[in-house]
Amino acid sequence: MSLEFFRRHTPELLIAVFGIISLVAVSGAVGGEVGSFLFASLDVALFVVLAMLVYLAEDRHRAFRWAAIFWLLALVGGIAAAAAGMGVIAILPAEVLGGEEIEAPDLALAAEVALLLLGVLVAGLASLIGFSRRFRVWLARYLPFDPDSLLHTTALVVILALILIPPIPLLVTGGPPFLSPQFLDPLLASGDLLADTVTLNAYTLFWTLIGSFFIAGACVRRTPRQVLERLGLLRPTGREIALAVAVAFALVIAFHFIDPALAALVGWLGLPVTDVEAVNLLFAGSLTLPGIIVASIAAGFGEEVSIRGLLQPRFGILLPALLFASLHAFQYSWDGLISVFLAGLVFAYIRRYSNTTTSAITHTVYDLVLFAMLMVGVSF
Repeated sequence: MSLEFFRRHTPELLIAVFGIISLVAVSGAVGGEVGSFLFASLDVALFVVLAMLVYLAEDRHRAFRWAAIFWLLALVGGIAAAAAGMGVIAILPAEVLGGEEIEAPDLALAAEVALLLLGVLVAGLASLIGFSRRFRVWLARYLPFDPDSLLHTTALVVILALILIPPIPLLVTGGPPFLSPQFLDPLLASGDLLADTVTLNAYTLFWTLIGSFFIAGACVRRTPRQVLERLGLLRPTGREIALAVAVAFALVIAFHFIDPALAALVGWLGLPVTDVEAVNLLFAGSLTLPGIIVASIAAGFGEEVSIRGLLQPRFGILLPALLFASLHAFQYSWDGLISVFLAGLVFAYIRRYSNTTTSAITHTVYDLVLFAMLMVGVSF
């Protein structure tokens, strides 16, 4: 088969490759490090398949349009189911999760679970407003995306789903699921929380970068060089590197004062404040020198490339910043989410007036300093 054949059928090949990888990862047929490596792909594989279906719908046959819409709806449903599942786990008592029977039904507990499920359902349905052309045309007055593009429409629905759905468990239960005893206690008891997470973070970064490249059209609509330019992954100048490091340290200093003020404000409003000690336990597995380096690079470059690099040029600063904050709703309360949102705005403006590489360096150095402080016993 010729090289032209592979170029023409890249979307189909990528759907097959990522589909097979996902099936193998979910089935658990492969164990060990290879199994962990494949399992890490699940965060991005489903989005790559969606992007390839959309590319096929726009370039080939309209039948792929219905396949893309079906896959999109399934993806939104999956996001909703995952959020609902984590929220329910955080609500149910440990004895219920352990399979023990409850003598009398707890109506308050049942009502809270029902409210959680209803909230997730409403958030998922609300994200489908992205299908409304009137809404897209209105939004396109302020953002540089094409309201008639299936690719941009699909991306908008995904962005709205990832903004609206993850905070629902926090909104209903009053605390982020990952900080609940139902999550933390089993991890602490098993010792898994303290396991080395260096390879997992490295695998996640690899798949995030690969997925972002293909979603941006690598080998489909753009050459690798064009994809690098589209994502803003340019070689930084010495001045940009110096700026990135300076801004990172300035952010550390600024948030040393901002975070307590946000916690006081959120507490005054009667909203739950992030449990800093519980958050520190979540990061315990990364608190080695290799761990904090890899974790910082994985978060800095992975999140900047996928959010600021991939999404910001089409959806502006605000929506990706909200998405960035919302993705942290499983581990932070409202004060933490506001802090993440503010940091995301800083990274976004660096991306706008410089490039993604510079914002990624800023993000990486910022996280590295915070992890280093935590490792030596300074809480943040």
